[in-house]
Amino acid sequence: MKRIALLFLGVLIASCSFGQQRAVYSNFMLNDYYYNPAVAGSKLVHIANASFRKQWVGFEGSPTLIMANFYGSARNRGKVGYGVSIMSENTGITQNTGIYVNYAHHFKLGEKLKLGLGIKPGWMQYRVKLYDAKIADQGDDVLTGNVYSANAFDLSAGLNLYTENFFFMASAQHLLGKAIQFTTYNENLEFHYNAIVGYTFKFKKKNFELQPSVMVKYTKPVPLQYTAMLKGTFNKKYWVGLLYRSDDAVGISLGLTLKERFGIAYGYDYTISKLRNYNSGSHEVMLTFIITKNKPSLEEEDEDLNNSILEEMQKDMEENKQNN
Repeated sequence: MKRIALLFLGVLIASCSFGQQRAVYSNFMLNDYYYNPAVAGSKLVHIANASFRKQWVGFEGSPTLIMANFYGSARNRGKVGYGVSIMSENTGITQNTGIYVNYAHHFKLGEKLKLGLGIKPGWMQYRVKLYDAKIADQGDDVLTGNVYSANAFDLSAGLNLYTENFFFMASAQHLLGKAIQFTTYNENLEFHYNAIVGYTFKFKKKNFELQPSVMVKYTKPVPLQYTAMLKGTFNKKYWVGLLYRSDDAVGISLGLTLKERFGIAYGYDYTISKLRNYNSGSHEVMLTFIITKNKPSLEEEDEDLNNSILEEMQKDMEENKQNN
């Protein structure tokens, strides 16, 4: 029985204090809403997405994450944002399940610069499936069939400073932490901080976009971690991304957008830490659907028309040069 108690204590300590308490995504720009509640409302569309990540394939009990989000801008005007998220993460015999709602408000700071402020309150449940534990004393079945369960109220907040091409966002998760006394798990939550910055270079003549971005994360007592990503998009339809996560992994992401509404993305991480000898990497799949889309303004329609006319003229001039 003493061994069982020690095992149980070890599971709790490892789950609460080892590493970060929030999941890691390969393509953090596809999951910017997961990292920052101020993203809701910054895009003049309503988005529904679902993602699945299997980390450290081949490593027994490795993390598995499933998440679904819906978020958008009220009347697609870019002023008020809202959303809801459901997520479930399994690691070994432990499981974290959470549901969150979201509110954000966006302010114009200049002709092109905007600031978004967002909050994301929610509820989470932490469970340990004791019946799946490998007990040292095989004859002792006192804990067989039992499940340890604990609940917590959670809160995230963030800011999003952005233009059409530039963005800087910062957020903090588990803000309630130990302040909530009437739950059974809040005292185990540590503050999580992250910041994301990036810029999109647009090459209209080549119909190509290049987006370098960096995310920095910190959770006490885990060392500061950063992830750098370089993403290239062709014809606003096909894209590929390369990433490096400090002291952890390198990876590649691929994606396709159909009819400007439906997107599918795949990401693969190759572990470069000491764990590389025990797994074959991490896999990630994400499906995205734009439910409602804002109609372009007359100015935007005129600009698109003028650009298409210029492109046709350039093609005609090139053809004439080749014929002559």
